[in-house]
Amino acid sequence: RSPPVLAWRRWRRSRRPCSPSRRAPLPPSPELVSMIVNHLKSQGLFDQFRRDCLADVDTKPAYQNLRQRVDNFVSNHLATHTWSPHLNKNQLRNNIRQQVLKSGMLESGIDRIISQVVDPKINHTFRPQVEKAVHEFLATLNHKEEAGPSTAPSEEKTDASITVQGILPFL
Repeated sequence: RSPPVLAWRRWRRSRRPCSPSRRAPLPPSPELVSMIVNHLKSQGLFDQFRRDCLADVDTKPAYQNLRQRVDNFVSNHLATHTWSPHLNKNQLRNNIRQQVLKSGMLESGIDRIISQVVDPKINHTFRPQVEKAVHEFLATLNHKEEAGPSTAPSEEKTDASITVQGILPFL
């Protein structure tokens, strides 16, 4: 058997209803999660999400506020320096970069940008597309597994929606 099918079979067996001897199903194998992530990447899903978010980011108040704060910080820092032909621009640029990073304004600003741009899209845009792609991937694995001789009992067959809900937290 191919490694993806074996990983899928191991994970699917771990998702059987819990018996008294087993409290909770095991998480999917890292190999299975990696295969699903690679499938999502090959479909261009992450690139599409990135483009969608970048298209919206410059219209959000959090981005405009962060940009204004960084511009003001840089202007104030440059105002303390007198230009001369001997000024080391690279050193000055690196110093400003370090000061901006130390200030913490980027971390808080980026958190606000994420909450305004990414968070609203998670449940209504990203999750349905990821679930659809995972369903398709798992159906492909099920089809590969069913094409070969099966040694698994029939009660191990799982509903794809239950399978996706079990995998998504690990992606």
